[in-house]
Amino acid sequence: MISFVWPPGEPMLAGTGGSETYTAGHVRELLRRGIAAQVVTIGHGTNDGRQDFSDIPFVNFEQPSALEKLPGTIVFVNKAYMVPTLKKAAIILHCSIPKQKDKLRYQGYIAGKTVIATSIYSGQQWALYLDIPYSKIEIVLPFADPVYGNVRRLKSPRKTRILYAGRLHPEKGIYTILEMMHQSDMQSADYQLRIVLAGLHVDVGREIARMLRGYPYAQLIQSRKTVQSMAELLAKTDILLMPSVFAEPFGMLSIEAQHAGCRVVASNVGGLPETNCGLLTLVEARSPLALITGIKQAIALGPATKKQRDHAAGLFTLDRSVTHLLAALKIE
Repeated sequence: MISFVWPPGEPMLAGTGGSETYTAGHVRELLRRGIAAQVVTIGHGTNDGRQDFSDIPFVNFEQPSALEKLPGTIVFVNKAYMVPTLKKAAIILHCSIPKQKDKLRYQGYIAGKTVIATSIYSGQQWALYLDIPYSKIEIVLPFADPVYGNVRRLKSPRKTRILYAGRLHPEKGIYTILEMMHQSDMQSADYQLRIVLAGLHVDVGREIARMLRGYPYAQLIQSRKTVQSMAELLAKTDILLMPSVFAEPFGMLSIEAQHAGCRVVASNVGGLPETNCGLLTLVEARSPLALITGIKQAIALGPATKKQRDHAAGLFTLDRSVTHLLAALKIE
């Protein structure tokens, strides 16, 4: 049994971030291989997110002490409960590097555990932050679910369909997009911008969503809760925007979009350059004009060919990611 222990705080909700997608995908693939796996939450009861992942086993404990007797391998997600475990545990660090004042706490989280990061960039940054050798960190790259590579793309209309599907948060670059849309180059009937209302489970997301009500330059659409519905949305998209203004640890949405045949225009920061499947255009962060230039370059490159999409779909696969996870956990 491999138990992925969700961190304290919010329940595991679909459509709210890469950690959720990464964890759910790994559990599904492990189950497909006949390896028992589950998500473990503490203190949420049945309101722990299981309603969004009906095909995944969930177990809830009232107290962290229950982990002390949990058989199998425990994999903590982002944060660890400070309890002893029957076997050596692991911790997957999906999150960005915390503030310096939290350093001792995170050094406590990793003590005695296998440490896993989700990109080369992220692994290097965690090594520096935690004062441990980079060689002590296992790299298990994210993936795009096979659904993205298989979804049938719909014929593009005359308009270039542009999508922002990140969380509604300043660090994800939503304000850069809004500033971009007020440039004369984007005031064209040739472009159609859609913004996904993702991240409404936190105050900042709800605040930005309220600001966008009635926004004339973009169509607001509801967040997607399943892999299939997200893949179908990307199949109706020509260009995905990821204008992050902070160093993303990786950027799963980038590879999902490329597997679905979308071109991606993303900030040249953090782990985003590592997501290149051949359909990625990198631009300067925090620059609306650079974002417009990136969009024009992506349009000039044209729609992805079948050969280009097949190449993209062969990279960052779920099968390879889980194989690397099992190797990191020393499970055959």
